[in-house]
Amino acid sequence: THAYVTNAALSDMYEIQSSQIALNRSQSAEVKAFAQQMIRDHTATSAKLKPLAAAQGHPLPTELDARRRSMIENLNSASAEDFDDRYIDQQTAAHQEAMMLHRAYAERGDNAQLKAFAAETAPAVEQH
Repeated sequence: THAYVTNAALSDMYEIQSSQIALNRSQSAEVKAFAQQMIRDHTATSAKLKPLAAAQGHPLPTELDARRRSMIENLNSASAEDFDDRYIDQQTAAHQEAMMLHRAYAERGDNAQLKAFAAETAPAVEQH
């Protein structure tokens, strides 16, 4: 349960941070609209996760792990021409990972409230 909560929180945190960068750096209205949706959706799932995690005594991480920090650095260092491709590539990989995380916990998790959260979150992540 602790690993699920931590990874779900890190996933949301990465999505929000990377999408804020996309709002500032992307030249594409379509990419910016997608980034805005990611910020809105992942802020909402973070808000739902926080009280569930607190009820289990699991503090949420306050900063990204090394792997996701390097993904953010990779976005920050992208040239203007490369930015959108890098952002979309990272989004694709991050959403695949998040979908697998939520699905696995929804099936095999040991906390009923968190299982319900995971089951509710997986299809939303899949839509992204």
